[in-house]
Amino acid sequence: MISIPVMQVTRDEGKSFVSTSKGDQLKWRTENQWAKVNKFGYEGLAEWAAYEIIKRSNIPPQFIVPYSRCLIREADGTEYRGCYSEDFLQPDESLISLHRLLESYGISIDAVLRNQSTRDAVLSIIEFLRTAIRLDTLEYFSMMLPLDAFLLNEDRHLNNIAFIHGPGGYRLCPYFDHGLSLLSDTTDYPLSMPIDVAMRRVKAKPFSKDFSKQARALETNLRFDRSSVLQFIEEHEEELGRIAKVLKLQMRKYEYLFV
Repeated sequence: MISIPVMQVTRDEGKSFVSTSKGDQLKWRTENQWAKVNKFGYEGLAEWAAYEIIKRSNIPPQFIVPYSRCLIREADGTEYRGCYSEDFLQPDESLISLHRLLESYGISIDAVLRNQSTRDAVLSIIEFLRTAIRLDTLEYFSMMLPLDAFLLNEDRHLNNIAFIHGPGGYRLCPYFDHGLSLLSDTTDYPLSMPIDVAMRRVKAKPFSKDFSKQARALETNLRFDRSSVLQFIEEHEEELGRIAKVLKLQMRKYEYLFV
């Protein structure tokens, strides 16, 4: 078992809410770290597991956000389970979501999706970003979409696709926020629910409700190290619980992503 650190936070300083597709989630900023509270189930465990899986892939290091589980303790002794990560923004940088970018240009995602295949919708967004913020995002999306499919990330709404703006313009953002992955919402997917039933109920975002369609919308170079992923699962099977079973099933489904 891995020792889980305790983060001391004040009740109000740095306290805010982060928007998810299922409601607001409590978080704090302390110095250069962000801590998030589990609201729906085992999001902190899912974030940590997703990070461990991602770092066993060929995703470039600059696109990987390390997440660790933690206990978050307020001054009055109130404790929450959750996770924390380092702030990946540099001074004078800000995070600009795809939702905000589309809105600023008067573009509706519904209009983009209407009467287009999943592939064409993704390519439309890639062309928009190339023109609007001068970023080539083809490879970026070609890795993000199969990654989300493998992790069953149901929270990739338009505010969880973002780009970093600073004095030099825009740059690509690390892949962040995988808390609502791997069936972590135990309200929608109770631990008593058969895994195959739960997995069928999870819906993708934002270009299709079908994870497989999104995963195959673009050709991808994403690859995971099979032996390293299996070793991680086996070493932590007890603490991973249901996540271990989900990962093994997903490895079979997306076998082409493993080498």
